[in-house]
Amino acid sequence: MRILATATSYMKTLRGLKRQLLSFVCGGVSAFALAPFYLFPLAFFTFPVLVLLLDNIACKTCRKQRFKLAFFTSFSFAFGYFVFGLWWLSSAMLIDPVSFGWAIPLAIFGLPFYLALYWGFAGGVAIVFWREGLSRIFVLALALGVAELLRSIMFTGFPWNAIGYTIMPTPLFMQSDAVVGLYAMNTLAVLLYSLPATLIDKSGQWLALGIGLVLFCTHTGFGIFRLYNAPPIESYDRADRWVRLVQPSIKQDEKLDNEVRYAMFDAHMQLSKKPLTDGAHEPAYIVWPETAVPYILDYVPEAKMRIASLLRPDQWAIVGAVRSTGRPNDENNKYFNTISVIDSNGDVLASSDKVHLVPFGEYLPFQQIFDRIGLHALAVMAGGYSNSTIRKTVTLPDGFVYLPMICYEVIFPNGMGYEGDKPQAILNVTNDAWFGVTPGPYQHFDQARLRAVELGIPLIRAANNGLSAVVDPYGRIVRSLDQNAVGVIDAPIPAAIVPIWNKGPNFLHAFVAFLVILTFSIMFGYVKNGRSIDKLEPMR
Repeated sequence: MRILATATSYMKTLRGLKRQLLSFVCGGVSAFALAPFYLFPLAFFTFPVLVLLLDNIACKTCRKQRFKLAFFTSFSFAFGYFVFGLWWLSSAMLIDPVSFGWAIPLAIFGLPFYLALYWGFAGGVAIVFWREGLSRIFVLALALGVAELLRSIMFTGFPWNAIGYTIMPTPLFMQSDAVVGLYAMNTLAVLLYSLPATLIDKSGQWLALGIGLVLFCTHTGFGIFRLYNAPPIESYDRADRWVRLVQPSIKQDEKLDNEVRYAMFDAHMQLSKKPLTDGAHEPAYIVWPETAVPYILDYVPEAKMRIASLLRPDQWAIVGAVRSTGRPNDENNKYFNTISVIDSNGDVLASSDKVHLVPFGEYLPFQQIFDRIGLHALAVMAGGYSNSTIRKTVTLPDGFVYLPMICYEVIFPNGMGYEGDKPQAILNVTNDAWFGVTPGPYQHFDQARLRAVELGIPLIRAANNGLSAVVDPYGRIVRSLDQNAVGVIDAPIPAAIVPIWNKGPNFLHAFVAFLVILTFSIMFGYVKNGRSIDKLEPMR
């Protein structure tokens, strides 16, 4: 306890750069709570440090100064979190360093800088309502929860590595997401992580401990209850429908080489022909990853016929490809990142175009301006891709209905809306070879699993270099392939369950959670303590 008291006293003396550096380091350490490390207990130490740093700022007499200092302290924490959590994005620029090497600092520091602004403003707003005792924990949780929601929707949105994911590392802890959704889980995570600060300054510590235990036990207990009543994973082997996922693990620099185009296509073909794995049933669907077909299918009918040669009349190939609206060399052509369904006759039964494109990866904002200075998106298609405005479910001739999701579309909880029949599975194709052997592909897969839990339907995921998997509606992995493994997965498709909400948790559920937190913050701020931070004596 003496060490803890000494550390707390030291934090109260920090000013300027030292305060920001400590906040940055704590944010960086918090990033190790994310996949693939899952060291979420670290956050129970780092977030209380943020609270104590804000406590010291809250004693300032000038409101403007309090806002500014709280902004920079929260910003520094978030900047560390996002730098250490997203540094791997720079790997994509190393595929072609001559063309994109200049963008590496922007990937490592520029994007985290932008994302940290949301947390910075949240800290500034929180300090305005900061009160001694337990209420400040609720205020911070509410402010950061709203910040996480805003960064997922503003300027196309980027909810990657939302703080709520850190408190859902395994299926046991994922089940609450089906009830309240990711945005409310963000708030819950900050609340739980920050509560130990009350044990340090002894402000309502027993009440805080009680609230923390109730929340954590409810979160865990619901997971235990739900998984106890879930069918055993082994029972899925009796499923009516099976799927084959193809994972060729082709390096990204090879995918960009036109001279090895045939070899890449043939690699997918050969894997698709492999004998069934032990105990597997004949698959009804063969799924290839994002942009697996290195041709525009309408331009190369031979490619469609080769894929068709793999299929029986009751089988379908679901392949990642590029679709064009016109003929070759047409200046008005539009290109789409798509998922195409091909039958045994070589006909394309359906194409699902990507709705949510990756800025700077698949298209350039302000394209005409960048064209003048010779910059283009990472995607090799001249002028970038176009996007679809509507996501529709796909119904196959055998009655199977899936919700198509390409690449990072699957990380958007608010982007799961659709038109058409109710889906029986999420079908996600992706190519994470851009990011090599880094935490990126693991984070991507971790976030995709939560969409299955939210919608109550399985996830079928084909990834070029991993992680390919079939995940059940509870977030449990039924079959999977490791990153960079070459092979196929023959897996049963689990049945969907009755979801808690028809199309998953949405903004309404987040709003209700925020309202509950706001009520508690007001109650503990005014009823329990009865005084504002303006009446507190400065910490010495």
